Amino acid sequence: MAAQPVAAALAAATAIPLGSMGKWVDSLWKGYEDAVKGQKGVIVSMQAGTFVAIKDLDSIRVLVGQLEIVIESLLKNADFAIGDEEAVKLGIEEIRKKLEDFMKNIEELDEHADRCSRDILRARTVVLQTIIKNPNN
Repeated sequence: MAAQPVAAALAAATAIPLGSMGKWVDSLWKGYEDAVKGQKGVIVSMQAGTFVAIKDLDSIRVLVGQLEIVIESLLKNADFAIGDEEAVKLGIEEIRKKLEDFMKNIEELDEHADRCSRDILRARTVVLQTIIKNPNN
């Protein structure tokens, strides 16, 4: 019979520290949760920026491939034009046409490179802003 009041007193005594211990654990857990959410935001921003950069670089790769085709064609026309005078005239005219296409492709490549650079800068800014907004990372 005497053990019951002692057990009740021990239970009451341990209940108080456990309650404050629970709050402390909860606050720690909340801090870790906030840090993980902040890091997740940074990672999402980085993924978006990486996706945009990869797409821009892929567009540039396609344009470079087109330029390689045009250059090969120009070289073939130059080889053909070396043959005779009439062929030279035809070759030069064909080279002029190809040169116009080549210049258009160069301009497109320049525009894509500029766009890629701007997109990368924007993405970097977004990532940095996300990091600054979540200093618990």
